[in-house]
This record gives sequence, structure tokens and C-alpha cells, in this order.
Amino acid sequence: MKLSVQLYEQARDLIADRLGLDFPERRRADLERGLARVLRSRPATTPHEVLAWLGALPADSHEWRRVAADLTVGETYFFRDGGCFEALEQKVLSALVQSRRAEGAHRLRLWSAACATGEEPYSIAMVLDRLLPDRADWTVTILATDISGKALEAAQRGRYREWALRETPAWVRHRYFRRLPDESFELDPHIRAGVTFAPLNLAGDAYPSLVTNTVAMDLILCRNVLMYFTDEAQRAAVARLQRALVPGGWLVVGPAEASSELFSPLTAVNFPGAIFYRKTGAARPDVILPDLAAPSSPHVAAEPVRQPPIAAAPPERAAPAPADAATSLQHARALADQGDLERARELCETTLARDRLNADAHLLLAAIHQERGQLVAALAALRHAIYLAPDSAPAHFLMGCLLVRQGERRRGRRCMETVVGLLTPLPRGEVLAAGDGLTAGRLLETAQAYLESR
Repeated sequence: MKLSVQLYEQARDLIADRLGLDFPERRRADLERGLARVLRSRPATTPHEVLAWLGALPADSHEWRRVAADLTVGETYFFRDGGCFEALEQKVLSALVQSRRAEGAHRLRLWSAACATGEEPYSIAMVLDRLLPDRADWTVTILATDISGKALEAAQRGRYREWALRETPAWVRHRYFRRLPDESFELDPHIRAGVTFAPLNLAGDAYPSLVTNTVAMDLILCRNVLMYFTDEAQRAAVARLQRALVPGGWLVVGPAEASSELFSPLTAVNFPGAIFYRKTGAARPDVILPDLAAPSSPHVAAEPVRQPPIAAAPPERAAPAPADAATSLQHARALADQGDLERARELCETTLARDRLNADAHLLLAAIHQERGQLVAALAALRHAIYLAPDSAPAHFLMGCLLVRQGERRRGRRCMETVVGLLTPLPRGEVLAAGDGLTAGRLLETAQAYLESR
């Protein structure tokens, strides 16, 4: 499909504004091919009519997510870029595992921020399978996100053709894949179970956030995505990715995306065949904590926090909580963002000891439990939060995410439908209470994406 100069410029500017994607003249053919795919889904529609229709839609609409999928290339394969994976396994992850063992903190949080059909996060899961012979003793989060619901569905199926394994060593194929009668390859269920997939738009502002589980990351892979963004969208995305890292955390980008100016103040670290970026700084945020009645050990076994059941009848509302409750929760969020989950949990528990009816504290505690891999405790805290604040869209959203992770897709879907019902009447720019900075429109977009991809 060929666009006139006027339509090309109109489409380029609209897509840059709504999706942050850059289509200069040298990529004009890519834009035309992408819009042709959009047109095929809307028969008897002209390019001018499609652009007018898209221009009337908000950027956080599900139609724009589909357009983004049509305009971007999701092709990838296992262990893509051997130098990158060699550096990850032999240098970065092995050192991280060793240091966490020495600390007694058996916890890792990794994020494949543009996972396409899942080859990258599954490759990371296989690397960790080799590095962690005591995997059962660790709490490992491998989050994999993408804007395309179709790609996420394919990733969760875990079935691939020969072309996706073209650089996969033979021993990896034998160990982690099963050849099916149709000549496709099915990934080992153990590896598949180790990755959590979720929809997320990197050009949006739904991260970093406790609600979307995109904080306190030890490692983020965001390869061959930023190169397609406008300069402004690149800077915004890099700033958010940096905030999502713990001090000492690593950001991995594509070779063509390396830029000391773009990734400053992250520090470039050169490995043979790869350049990574590391977040330097103090191990913990400079937060003054209130006195705790009974501080616990800095490394506590990952056991669910047991809470007293809620009475069947609604309790009387308690007197206003102490004036420092909001400050304590703010400190707890800062600690959780930087990976100090134990002290963050202590602050939440201290707040709840003063006021068991503080729904925000229950919600934050649930998010902290999620980061620690304590899903049973997280669900228990969410039940408290939803009981006390039944109109809390962030609480229902987090409940839906956790239920999906546990395989309860039907219940998780009902939670996401509740989120959509709660948020649809609200102004899209409204910042949600206890939403960790999320707006109604952005959380609505993410909940709708969950419903579309499952």
C-alpha cells in the first residue's frame, strides 16, 4: 500500500504521538506495510478513514494496542545474540546468584520487557535452571511482557517451529524440548511454569509500579525495542526502566541501542560481544524508619504471613489512623521499589498493628508478598483490602493477576472484568488511590489487554 505524502506524514505524526514509535522516511515502507495489515482487519475502509478513526481513539485503547502489534516486528529466537547470553550466564547471573547465596537472600527478579512470543524469557529460565541446582530453595520471578496479546498467547502455549531454535545447542533441545508429530517443538512444562506473562506497553506509564509487578528488578532485558521509539519516547522509557531496577541492577539492550548519553546515569559495562548497563548507588534508599516494636531478622524465610480472619459482618470504622500512617506507607513503597522487601513488610505490619482497617496498607502488603513469591499471603492480604475497599480497582487488578498466575484463569478474568467496570466511568487521566501512580486509563488499558490475551 502506498500512501500520499500528506497521509504518510499524518500517519507518522499520529503514531509517534500515540505509540511513541518513530517512522522516518527510511522506514516509510514499514509504516505502509503495517497500515496495510490494519486495513485488512477493516474491510472496505480507506487509509484516510482508518487514520480518522484512530485519531478519535485515546492512546490507551485496545485498538491502538492492536495497531502497535501490526507496526512492530516480533520475530525472535532462542538464545538470540550468543555474546549477550554468554555474558549473562557466565558473568552477570552467576555473580548475582553467588552474592545472593552469600547473603542468604535466595531471591531473583528478572524482566523480559518485550518478550514477543517468549523465546527470550524462556532462554533466561533455562540459564537459571542450570545455575540453580537448588532452584526449589529460591524465589525467582521471571516477568515477561509485551504489547501484543497474540504474541503473549503464542508464548504461553510454548510450542515452536525449527526456525525459532536455529541457534539453540543440540543438548538444550534434547533437555528442554519435545518434538511433536507435526515437527514442532514443545517446551518443558517446568520451564514454562517459571515465566509469568503479562501485557504491558513500554511506551505507556504503567511501570514501574508495585501493582504491575514491575519494580525491584535485578535484571531487565529490553532488546531491539527502543530503537523503534521516538527520541522523546526513548528517554521516557529508559527513565522508567532505570527506576524499575534495584541498585546494582542490570539493563540489557540491543547492540544497536547502546548509547552512553541515552542511558546515563547508568554505567556501561563491556563484555566480549555485549554492552550492558548497570545502576549504581546505595544498596538501600535513604529512608528514616519509625521505631518498630519487634524488628525481625533481615532475612526471613518466605512463609506466608498469617492474619486474623475478618468478621462476617462489617466492623465499625476505626478512629482515624495516626498521622504518620501515610508517611510509613510511602517509606514502605520506597523500600519495596529498591528491593528491601523485609523492611517494607515490617512497615506495613506496623501500620496495620495500629489500624487493621487501613485498606491501602493491606494492598501494599499484598504487592510486597507478591514480590517475595508468597502468593498465598498476597491473596489473603488482597481479600482484606477488597473487603475494606470494594471499589479499589488496583486491588481487584492485582487479585486477577495472582489468580491467573495460580492457573485460576476464570476467576482471574472475573477480577479483570470488575476492574474494567470500575474504571470505565472514570476520567482516563485520574490518578487512582493506592495505585502507585497509575491513572485510570492506563490500568483500564492493561486490564483490557489481559482479557484479550486470555
